[in-house]
Amino acid sequence: MSSFYRLSVRLCIKSWVIVGLLFVASAGVACSSNSDGRSTAQPSGTAKLEVVATTVQVTALVKEVGGDKIDLHGIIPAGADPHAFEPIPSDLAAIEKAQIILRSGLGLDDWLDGTLRAGSNATVVTVTDGIIPLKGEDDGAQVDDPHVWHDPENDKIMVDDIAAALERADPANSATYRANAATYDTVLDNTTAQVQAIINEIPADARKLVTNHDALGYFARAFGLTIVGAVIPSVSTDAQSSAQQTAALLDAIRSEHVRAIFAESSANPQLATTLAGDAGVKIVDDLYGDSLGEPGSGADTVDGMLLTNARKIADALKS
Repeated sequence: MSSFYRLSVRLCIKSWVIVGLLFVASAGVACSSNSDGRSTAQPSGTAKLEVVATTVQVTALVKEVGGDKIDLHGIIPAGADPHAFEPIPSDLAAIEKAQIILRSGLGLDDWLDGTLRAGSNATVVTVTDGIIPLKGEDDGAQVDDPHVWHDPENDKIMVDDIAAALERADPANSATYRANAATYDTVLDNTTAQVQAIINEIPADARKLVTNHDALGYFARAFGLTIVGAVIPSVSTDAQSSAQQTAALLDAIRSEHVRAIFAESSANPQLATTLAGDAGVKIVDDLYGDSLGEPGSGADTVDGMLLTNARKIADALKS
């Protein structure tokens, strides 16, 4: 064998070794470990962070913070009732490949726990951490009220939690996430002022709410309304109202001179409509309690939903 041939072989082998080492190195950069020791892929090069958000509200807030730096899959769509939701195969596939999963918590997306046991290496973050929840009732027990997004101050906490989670998962785009979060916090501050101005149009003695289920406690607290009751006296739409509870609510509506009953777009308004007829008050059956609006509706963002609800409530109660 000639020396030239042997040299050529050695150079060829060395080239393949270098390529292999570069591949291993790049793989090492693209992976890190969670605090529990599991390996979690990190975005490398131009790859986007794979993010899953559980509820439609969390999805909307993540979109504001993550922008075009992430590949986002929202599980619960607009118009769906999160209290009765079950993931479909495409959701399970997205969860399986996700690098980070952002959940609402407070019992609203507990179905995720069983799904995660089926297998996922994603980091899971609850974006309501730091919020002090109101208490509600579900099946006779005191539980946390999960409808926190109806108070813009809670939304700002969620935005900050989301930004921090995305920063940890994708430090290279930290500045973008922080800037986007700050921008949306300003949007929420402006929304608070606009919603309060709309609610202030309602006569003080008419700022009373009866809803289909207990979904607007945070909204009422934030903007100075009184909750008289709910057709379904529970934070979940899965509950039922007894005949005695319905009769008591009808008496309260009459004695408190409530002007309207508000039902959600994502829940069956039949009982609320019947009760409104019995009480001789208006029924508004397209409020956004558990969901957001479809794209292009004006209520497909959290700030848009808050303003839309405020206008519907004011229109019904001020006349």
